[in-house]
Amino acid sequence: MPTEAIKAVAEAPAETIKAVTDLIETVGVNDSVKLGVSMTRRGVDAGSKAVAKKSEERSTLVEVPEMYSSDYRLKLEDAKRWLEEDGFRPEAVVVQPNIIYKDCAEFEVVATNYKLGKKVKPGTRIILRYVTSEVIATSQEMFIESEKHKAETEREKAENQAVRAEIRAGHAVKNKQNLDKTVATVQHGLNDAIASTQKGVKGLLSNISRKKKNSNKESDNEN
Repeated sequence: MPTEAIKAVAEAPAETIKAVTDLIETVGVNDSVKLGVSMTRRGVDAGSKAVAKKSEERSTLVEVPEMYSSDYRLKLEDAKRWLEEDGFRPEAVVVQPNIIYKDCAEFEVVATNYKLGKKVKPGTRIILRYVTSEVIATSQEMFIESEKHKAETEREKAENQAVRAEIRAGHAVKNKQNLDKTVATVQHGLNDAIASTQKGVKGLLSNISRKKKNSNKESDNEN
């Protein structure tokens, strides 16, 4: 049988393969071809069984229930009882202190090892992470220290801003003083220039007046 024909048989449904096998047995062909078709049929049967098994497994999966929420607080014993009733194997684990647990209640479930809505097999181990009074107390201490650190950081920031403002103010005062000094210097120089100009003008007028008088005397003498 050509390669294309064998491939077509391999990809055909089980009913088609059975028909081909019956045909081969009726007309009679080479034994090796019969063996190849037989093996193909077995492969298809095995694949069909695997698909059916997978489908059956999916249908038996159960959804992990919600064990913690911001809307309500579930205690460890209640969570364990609910999981056992649903066929799961609960396991309790204490969490490490963290600021996010500062407002929790003792034995409150805060997390699991599966996300909400995850589908698993019945009997799956579900880890319930919960808090104790010690965890809550340490978490609250961590929060207090964190707030102190924030306050200290804000205080240092405010102090640095005040220092920079004083420096800027000092620079402004110094700049104004320098400006006033420059203005005074320019004004003094301008006053000196004005006084010198006025003096020069007076001298020039005096010379003109003197020359005029001398000219008038000379005219009188000639007469």
